Amino acid sequence: MAVHSDRAHAFARELRKSQTLSERAMWRLLRDRQLEGLRFRRQVPLGPYVADFCCHALKLVIELDGGVHRLREERDAARDAWLGEQGFEVLRFANEAAGRNPNIVLDAVRAVAARKRRASPPIRLADASHLPPQGGKGMNKPEIWFYHLERSTLGQVLPTLLEKTLERGWRALIKSAHSHRLDDVDEGLWTFRDDSFLPHGRADQPHAARQPVLLSESGENLNGAQALFIVDDAELGATEGFERCFIIFDGRDEPALQHARERWKALKGQGANLAYWRQTDEGRWEKAA
Repeated sequence: MAVHSDRAHAFARELRKSQTLSERAMWRLLRDRQLEGLRFRRQVPLGPYVADFCCHALKLVIELDGGVHRLREERDAARDAWLGEQGFEVLRFANEAAGRNPNIVLDAVRAVAARKRRASPPIRLADASHLPPQGGKGMNKPEIWFYHLERSTLGQVLPTLLEKTLERGWRALIKSAHSHRLDDVDEGLWTFRDDSFLPHGRADQPHAARQPVLLSESGENLNGAQALFIVDDAELGATEGFERCFIIFDGRDEPALQHARERWKALKGQGANLAYWRQTDEGRWEKAA
């Protein structure tokens, strides 16, 4: 995706303050994941342009065109061509038509979502070839795996772990004590790869129990997950019902490293079923304990 320009950002802020009636009505229908659980944003800077509405997960842009757009069709064609080169699909609707019958927009989005989900390639296990082998299942105590990051970031490692989790037929619960971290994870799971995304939701949003991957501050297992992912030094809490718990921390962060060592020592003293995986300089995973 092209780098957003400062001018586009400033223009987007102004547009949010001066939305048309049709745009406001459409935003009420798209916001808060009301449509197919998809996250839309309004007045989104994309390179030198500002999209009326954008869903990064679908690489989809929605434009509601007023009368002025009829006078600049050539410019809009150039804009759509640029967005197409960045991998975005553009749906255009007349303001008046969308205002009278918003379902024409919603149905078009549903159709795009269905088509792209059918076309999404299956999970490639080769992407997870650096990960540790699968452990046992149905154990009395869950496996608790520490992941010591050295060469990669959480945003690079977590999606691949989640893909492997879903491929096993498990659900996942991601726990963080910080809402801003969950915001980052939320966005990253929609956009981490151009050709696919990981379906997920937030514990404070509708249909939490139906989510294959659930993001939570409390750690309550609302979706019946078998895998628990702990980030940002969040408390582990009760582990009953989980098959495996992942404690992921940045080994380059001294306080995080010290906290992980203390947690390892405490869990070991409790007789927990532990494993410690650390990244090598080449980025591979090696079992250190």
